Amino acid sequence: MKFKTIIVRWCLGMLLVASAACPAWASEQARAFLSGVADYKSGQYPEAIAQFSAIAGSGVVNAQLYYNLGNACLKNNALGPAILWYERAQALGSADPDLRFNLDYARSLTKDEAEEQGSPLVRVFFFWNYQFSPGSVKAAAIGFNLLAWVLAGIWLLTGRRGAARAALVVALPAVVFASTAAFNYYTAARFRPGIILPDQVAVRAGLEESATELFVLHAGAKVRVTKERENHYQIRFSADKLGWVPKDKVGLVSQLSAVPIQG
Repeated sequence: MKFKTIIVRWCLGMLLVASAACPAWASEQARAFLSGVADYKSGQYPEAIAQFSAIAGSGVVNAQLYYNLGNACLKNNALGPAILWYERAQALGSADPDLRFNLDYARSLTKDEAEEQGSPLVRVFFFWNYQFSPGSVKAAAIGFNLLAWVLAGIWLLTGRRGAARAALVVALPAVVFASTAAFNYYTAARFRPGIILPDQVAVRAGLEESATELFVLHAGAKVRVTKERENHYQIRFSADKLGWVPKDKVGLVSQLSAVPIQG
């Protein structure tokens, strides 16, 4: 299994930006990050998790940080949190091949067969939405739309037909990716993706501990949250698997906060 060493370049970039606004805050983040690096390299994975989680909990939203957290969790045999942090990194649009490799490896360790998303025919005709992360789709939508408008502006200013033709060509992927991004946003808002955190959890027919146990899910299983109560989520794992679990057993991919570490 391939684990990339913590990216110091990211740390330096983050700290340079932060230091301009708040030197004291940057110094604190630097100490936490460097301490996490040292802990990770020395095999003290719980300590590394604590340091990186503190940075994430302070409000830093960074795909590389989440990737490193996933690595530390996986090394610490915390499969559920590892997959959650990898998913969060991917949701931010990270195209890091090491992230994809490690996420695929972590998924291979899960015990529950992943739900098939969409029919094979849908996967063929809408392949881009299965090959790219939601963040990458959003970035592509923004990029193609900006390029289309720039080309349209050039055509209006210069009258060049070549610019008009190019704008029309670029408009097609712009519309496709924008529509896909809108669909992904709607789906994520209505059916929030989540990851099972503990080694296993009983999914029940109701909110009470005495409610009928419908099925069991294990660490790393990806679910969709369909309803929410004060202390419980209703989750769907597949078309015929729907039930309730305590909130602390599920980490939401969109909720960028600290998660309990199992293992």
